[in-house]
Amino acid sequence: MFEGSNKPMVDYHVHCDYSVDAGGSVAEFAEQALEKGLKEICFTTHCDLDPLRRHHDGRVRLRGDIVEVTSDWLGSYVEEVRKSSDAFKGRGLAVRCGLEIGFTPGIEGMIEPVLSAFDFDFILGGVHTLDGVDIVSARESTDYFSQKSPREVCEVYYHDLGEAIRSGLFDCIAHLDIYKRCGLDFYGEPLNVAHRGLVEPLLEEMVGRGLSLEINSGGLREGLRWPFPSPDILKAARDAGLADITTGSDAHKPDQVGYGLEACSDSARDAGFDRIVVFERRSRQEIPLRQAYG
Repeated sequence: MFEGSNKPMVDYHVHCDYSVDAGGSVAEFAEQALEKGLKEICFTTHCDLDPLRRHHDGRVRLRGDIVEVTSDWLGSYVEEVRKSSDAFKGRGLAVRCGLEIGFTPGIEGMIEPVLSAFDFDFILGGVHTLDGVDIVSARESTDYFSQKSPREVCEVYYHDLGEAIRSGLFDCIAHLDIYKRCGLDFYGEPLNVAHRGLVEPLLEEMVGRGLSLEINSGGLREGLRWPFPSPDILKAARDAGLADITTGSDAHKPDQVGYGLEACSDSARDAGFDRIVVFERRSRQEIPLRQAYG
């Protein structure tokens, strides 16, 4: 399926208009992916179930209306992605159906029924909020950061991420150090080392549980120097024995599909990774990095 190429081939983090912060239909994203020469994409619509964030994040878009994430919308989403999968398969693009679930400790019992109700290809787990605060929001994060040191932020973040890893609910951990998106502007360089001693045990646990790690180019659109996670964390992941990675643009508009994936590939190679993984019905397939990205 994958021939050597100098173009990005696999984008496993795509948000269509079911996510309220995204725009563009499933078909529009798929057309853009095909136009850019991608061979496989996975839709990872936001599914945020934290009751504390119900009035902030707990909504999705369904046929133009904003509805509660706990309402009956997933069937429509899955059906639309599967229709596009059928339509684009003959045109050389594999279209997968997944979710990005915003994790916070205590919501495991809410996630399990969602995953068992539909036959998803891929489930991303990501931590976006700490103590009920959206740390990826420039507006919300400032007050939170002002009350904590860089180390304290990382202690809370990696505690919650550890719970996500141990939940057994996810195929992959998304944008592992996403707290840097807003945190670096607030704290500066001290935040770049605040993870030391906290992330390494979690990387080892990911290896033991067979989880893959996402390299995410979304931060590059925000002016960051490298994809998530940073090169030193990627190197620590490889040293821990982690071998399986995915690459994702975190696209929220069709023209963002595939953005920055060359940088993801470069980061992977620099850290010593030699393969990526793709998923179908939550079963993984290994693809040599050189085959997927040339």
